[in-house]
Amino acid sequence: ISYYYVDQQATKDNLLYPAGSNTIYPVAQYPNLFPNGVVGNPEYKEEQARLNLDGEFTGLNNHIMRAGLGFFWGDIYEVTEQKNFLPNLLPRPNGLEEVADTPEVFLPEKGRTNHSIYGQDEWLFAPQWVLTTGVRYDHYSDFGDTVNPRLALVWANNNQMTTKLLYGRAFRAPSISELFVTANPVTLGNPNLDPETIDTYEFAFSHQVSPHLNYNTNVFYYQINDFILFEFDPISFSKQAQNFGQIAGHGLEYEFSYEAADNLKLLGHYSYQKTQDQTHGGRLGNTPSQELYLRSEWQLTSNYSLNTQINWVGEQSRTYNDDRQPVASYTTVDFNLMAKNLIQSATMKLIIKNAFNADVREASQASLKPFYQKAFVPND
Repeated sequence: ISYYYVDQQATKDNLLYPAGSNTIYPVAQYPNLFPNGVVGNPEYKEEQARLNLDGEFTGLNNHIMRAGLGFFWGDIYEVTEQKNFLPNLLPRPNGLEEVADTPEVFLPEKGRTNHSIYGQDEWLFAPQWVLTTGVRYDHYSDFGDTVNPRLALVWANNNQMTTKLLYGRAFRAPSISELFVTANPVTLGNPNLDPETIDTYEFAFSHQVSPHLNYNTNVFYYQINDFILFEFDPISFSKQAQNFGQIAGHGLEYEFSYEAADNLKLLGHYSYQKTQDQTHGGRLGNTPSQELYLRSEWQLTSNYSLNTQINWVGEQSRTYNDDRQPVASYTTVDFNLMAKNLIQSATMKLIIKNAFNADVREASQASLKPFYQKAFVPND
C-alpha cells in the first residue's frame, strides 16, 4: 500500500514565451504584444493511493503460480492558474489574472481509478526447461481496458549457460495532462487518446565462461502502436497529443564482467538499435543508434580505489520533420578516487566527470515551425 501527495505552486512568473513576443500573424502589424513576456503560472495539488495484493501457490508439482490484484486512485484538485493572455493569444486587458474555475484554466480538476488483475504460471515441464505464461488486465476509468500477455521459454543448457526466448506486451496509460490539458498555447490534451502498447520479442543468453569472466547478450525486436506524440495543430497553434501511428525497432545488447586480477575488475556493455517511424517514414530520430561503456575498478590499496569509466555515445539522427544536421557522437571520461578510513572511519571521494571537456549534446525537439516561434533549443 502506498500514498503520494504533491503540491505545485508558482514562486515566480513562468514565461511561456520571452519578453517582446508576438503571437499573432502578421507580426509587423502587432509589434511587441507582450513586453513582459507570455506568462502562465499553473498550480495544482495531487493525491494518489495504491493497493496491491499478490499471492503464490506451489501446490502443483513443477508449477509456481502467481496472481495479484491492484487498485489505483488519483485526484488532481485545487487547480489554479494566473495568465496574461486570452484563448486567442491576445493580451488580457487587465494583465496577469487568475482564471481558476473557468474554461481558461490549463487543466480541469480530474480524478482517475485503475483496477488490475494478473495471473502467471511458471512450469518446469522438463529437466532444464521452464515455460512462463502470464496475462494482466487493466481497467481505467478515463480510457477503458487493456490486456497484456507475456511468454518466456528458458533453457538451462548446462551449468554455465542459459538461453531465453521472450515475448511480452506492455502499455503506457496516457497521463491526465495528455488527456485533458486545455487553454494552453504550448500543448493541448486529447480525451480520445488510447494507451501506447509495445510488443517485444527477445532472444538472449548468458554464459559464465569461468569464475572470473561472464557475459550476457541479446537481440530484440519491438513494435509500438498508438505512440503518443504532441503534433502541431495549425488551428490552435499548439501541439496536441495524438496517437500518431507505429514505431518499430530492432537491435542487440552485450555486456561483460571480467576479474582481471585480485585488485582489478573490468566491466562494459555495448548496444545498437535502429528504430523506424513507420507512419512518416525514416528513422525515429533524437536517439543514438550505438553506445559503448567501459569501466575499470582498481583497488590500489586496502584503503584507496580508483574507478575509471569511458562512455561513447554515437551519432543521433533527426526526426522526419527536422532538417538540421545529426547530433555528433561524443566520448566522456570520468574518474572516481575513493579513500576509506581517511579520518576515523570517514570515507571521502574525489570525482571528476567529463575530465577532458567533451562537447556533450543531446538532441532537442523539432520546431513547431509556425511563423511566430521556434520550440526547440536550436543547438541541442
